[in-house]
Amino acid sequence: MPDKGPDLSVKFGGLTFPNPIGVGAIGEHWGHSNSTQEYVDINSDIFMKHVKAGAGYIIMAGTYVTPETERLIQERCQTIEVPFRRKSKKVGHRMLKIPGKDPYGTEGFYFVPSPFLLDAGFGKFNKDRFAFMIEALQKKKPKEVPLVLNLGGIANIAETWVDGAKRFEELGVDMIEINLGCPLPSGLDGTLQGYFQDKYTPLYQGLLMGDNEKYVYEITKAVVDAVKIPVGVKLTPETGYPRIITMAQAARSAGAKFVQMFNAAVGMAPPDIYNGGKPQWPYMDGSPFCMVSGSFLRVPCYKDVAAVKRYVPGLDIAAAGGLVEPEHFIEAMMLGASLVQPCTGIIEQGNGLIRRGISFMKKFVKEQGYNSLQEIVGISQQYIKYNQDLDMMAGKTIINIDREKCIRCQRCVDNVCQALYTVEGGHIEVDPHRCVGCGGCTLACRNDALKVVLREGVSEPNFF
Repeated sequence: MPDKGPDLSVKFGGLTFPNPIGVGAIGEHWGHSNSTQEYVDINSDIFMKHVKAGAGYIIMAGTYVTPETERLIQERCQTIEVPFRRKSKKVGHRMLKIPGKDPYGTEGFYFVPSPFLLDAGFGKFNKDRFAFMIEALQKKKPKEVPLVLNLGGIANIAETWVDGAKRFEELGVDMIEINLGCPLPSGLDGTLQGYFQDKYTPLYQGLLMGDNEKYVYEITKAVVDAVKIPVGVKLTPETGYPRIITMAQAARSAGAKFVQMFNAAVGMAPPDIYNGGKPQWPYMDGSPFCMVSGSFLRVPCYKDVAAVKRYVPGLDIAAAGGLVEPEHFIEAMMLGASLVQPCTGIIEQGNGLIRRGISFMKKFVKEQGYNSLQEIVGISQQYIKYNQDLDMMAGKTIINIDREKCIRCQRCVDNVCQALYTVEGGHIEVDPHRCVGCGGCTLACRNDALKVVLREGVSEPNFF
């Protein structure tokens, strides 16, 4: 029998995924199509490029509303004029890169659709297109690759999510991911007022629902009760710690099998400081609150993954946000995620990130002596401690200077550290009486010349 290589399969939401890497849902792909068939052909091929690169599952976005539920929307929601601007010539979307100077590099991007419209009309208009897309993917993809439906709904009307969940279950998707995390509605007039007044417009509300414990429970419970396939909830980084724990608990109580953490965040693009504060957006006459995504989201992603894994047992976790290197996939999994969903990383690097991720995981499992990738899920949880329980070896550490690497740039001295100083010739020295070995000076060094070490005569600890 040929060697199949390391086992990268994982269990998630009651299903088996051939590997944990998938591309985060980005809704409709960017660009115009002249017909439904052209849209299906082009975009199903984009999904299949992910799969051919090694992705273990597919996520596509969709929504659907029946005429009966549409009447409920009209009864329960505030009427606004925004939906009637659908045919406006102003409609479009644009992206803006977030550049970064040394040492940070490219940080991500801003995204604006104008205006952002996801209403009952959108669901009806795309009814056949969604069906054709799922049919095409079912024919093209390997059977072992699950199809996950990122589900939208209207306002706080749970029935709109139920309509979509039933429809897509009938069409053959394997799993429902309720999207209560999308930041795009935050830029529309009326949505913020609706959030505070609990009176919503007849549009998709995204994170404005996902930041409300009541609606997380009600919408999730309605969908779970309506379908037989696994259901989970996509949350938002805007919720933050510790409230993300409350949202995850609400999802679990409603019967969710998993949570996805998380969607993109809300952002505001910087003004052009050399042009009177005007927008930096090309060919746009304003700057709205918008979607923002990039490597900076990895910090809240890890925090939320670790918190939910620790305090909300019984939920599987899909990690997304700032995962732009293969090592990040493993880090997120060790903190508690079973799936990883790079999105900005794919936009910036292409499908090569998936290929590198698969290759790295195979090598990692083999070299680190694991029998399967499943073994690493949550393995780092045992090392999460309260601050007062940590042994930081106070007084036993100090900074060491690698003379061969130090270029005497003075950056670490021209800083806030009390322990470093300059001697004749520009050489850097450490005052052992002042140095507490905190490592703060290492943040300033660009040449890896500074390192926290044990003081002379101190033995290596046996922590683990």
